This record gives sequence, structure tokens and C-alpha cells, in this order.
Amino acid sequence: MTRATPSDAALVTVAARFRALSDPVRLRLVHLLMDGEVGVSALLESTGLGQANLSRHLGILRRAGIVERRSQGNRAYYRLADPALAEVCEIMCGSTALYLSEELEGLGHRRARIRNRRA
Repeated sequence: MTRATPSDAALVTVAARFRALSDPVRLRLVHLLMDGEVGVSALLESTGLGQANLSRHLGILRRAGIVERRSQGNRAYYRLADPALAEVCEIMCGSTALYLSEELEGLGHRRARIRNRRA
């Protein structure tokens, strides 16, 4: 099966979206939005961030097309712009968890070998 090669413009957009996701705080925000729309006050409480810091991170995600904002009166609510982003995050988090568990297992084996050499 051959895949169509994305255009340069498309690759630039994809790279910008990955850059926006390259911060742990922004990944946490995406994770919090995976189940649906969340108000800013709930995001502040869940993350422990200050208002200005949260606004900065949400702005980066919004400009990258990752989240959408809805206002209702003086309240703001955010949601993922594309449900497929939740799937991408699930895949990456699952893959990373597997990688880390394998790394930790490998460290345990190395530590045991070192202990056996010393004995």
C-alpha cells in the first residue's frame, strides 16, 4: 500500500501542532479535555496553574487548532477541536507507558546483575 505524501504546507501544520503538544502542561490540558468540554475554573483547579499561565497554554493550543473556546456569559469553556486528538494522545500515552515499563524492567535486571557481581 502506498501512502500519499503530505504537502509541505500540511507538514508544517502538523509540526506546529506537535510543537504545541510538546509541553507537559499542555498535554495535561489535552488529557483533561479528552472527556469533553471543561470550564476554565475547573481547569484552574485541576492543574493548580495560575490564571495567566493557564490562559497562555490554552492560547497556544487554540492557535494550533487543538482546542476550541466557547464563551457563555463571563465564563469560558474549552474542548478538543478534533476527537481524533484524544486517540493520538491515548496511543502515545499507552506507547510511552509500555516503553517506560520495559525500561524500568531493564534497569531492574541491570541492577540485579551488578549486585550479583559484587557478591
